[in-house]
Amino acid sequence: MKRTPYMKHLGLAAVVLAAVMAACSGDDEDPPGANVPDAGDAATDAGPDAGRPDGGDAGDAGDAGDAGDAGDAGDGGPQVPDGGESTGPDSGTPDASTALPNKLSDLKLFTGSPAEGNFQPVEGNLPYELTTPLFSDYALKSRTLAIPAGKTAAYAETDVLDLPVGTYITKTFSFPPDLREPDKDVRPIETRVLLRREEGWEAVSYLWNESLTDADKVAGGKVFKNYQVINAQGETETFDYLVPSRNQCQKCHHVVDANENQHLLPIGVKARYLNREHAYGGQAKNQLQHLADLGKLTGLPAADLIPHAPNAFDSSAASLDQRARTYLDINCAHCHNPKAQPGITSRLFLDIKTTDEFSNGVCKRPGSAGSGVGGEFDIVPGDHATSILWYRLNTEESGKMMPEIGRALRHDEGSQLISDWIDAMPPRACK
Repeated sequence: MKRTPYMKHLGLAAVVLAAVMAACSGDDEDPPGANVPDAGDAATDAGPDAGRPDGGDAGDAGDAGDAGDAGDAGDGGPQVPDGGESTGPDSGTPDASTALPNKLSDLKLFTGSPAEGNFQPVEGNLPYELTTPLFSDYALKSRTLAIPAGKTAAYAETDVLDLPVGTYITKTFSFPPDLREPDKDVRPIETRVLLRREEGWEAVSYLWNESLTDADKVAGGKVFKNYQVINAQGETETFDYLVPSRNQCQKCHHVVDANENQHLLPIGVKARYLNREHAYGGQAKNQLQHLADLGKLTGLPAADLIPHAPNAFDSSAASLDQRARTYLDINCAHCHNPKAQPGITSRLFLDIKTTDEFSNGVCKRPGSAGSGVGGEFDIVPGDHATSILWYRLNTEESGKMMPEIGRALRHDEGSQLISDWIDAMPPRACK
């Protein structure tokens, strides 16, 4: 389904939503969230094997959730008017040598504004979608990738694409007032940005002001208390929406090197998630092939040799096992893998490359789960109700839910997928 979140006329519902956001800010003259509490750092110990599967992805910017459309992998598609590239000025070569500006508009990656209904990426800032995205409280997301002029990315079969210095990845988070009407009165909240510098990746969030004319950098993060949307069942859903701080971005977007130093890394820009079509200039084209044709990607193999992650919520796309493993891979494996601290500590690996069932959690006891987390083992084959993995994905209780940051609501479709997957395993007793 094509969605157009940046409406020229926001309508009464969006005005009401703006008023709610302003009320959360504590000062009507400040942009939404200006005076709300700093997000700070989420708890660093969520229990054994819990890790930090998803911080909402400050730059998979590369990542999730849809307003209830499980059949669309919960994505919502490109959040630009025509789903393609702007015909505006080329973004040129982003400057990776200076500090990120205080205003999103000063990055020169977009033209127009949500207030005018013409906010879209400039030429050279390419919109893209993921086959299965991260979940973040049913937010609609739009993603762009800008590789500097004269530079190229290198293809990687399983890891993040090798993106050159000066590359920008952006992800804009938006909500409609009613998740049953994902095209109506959609309002952006924040745009997260990743910049590839010489020394590594830098992450920052930009918070849209109340008038939707620009977004302001909020390195310390913000929290919208008691944010409200109407859910797929027509009920009012109230939750705290988190705009992550720099430190919180690091918690989810990281790998650990041989010296046990953490390095920030994107999540979604991997070949298996980019291997899908997107409309460019009104014509559907494979996203990876489009990058290669533009001279922005080297080493792309033949189409049949490129891995593909299925839409986790399309039962016709792959087996239940493949779809469940894909969901865990994109939502959990950036922390639960052999090169991230939660995975190293817990020895619970949920990345698609790890196939050993014990490492995937089957009949595996967490190191120090504590009480009230659903059972004794991460996965009890044939019984999701006593499996810690499912419990943590399903609960909304702070300190027990996974991911510990990046969501406040349960992803009903994801929870159901994992319960179906565990229940389909041949039953056996764990000891």
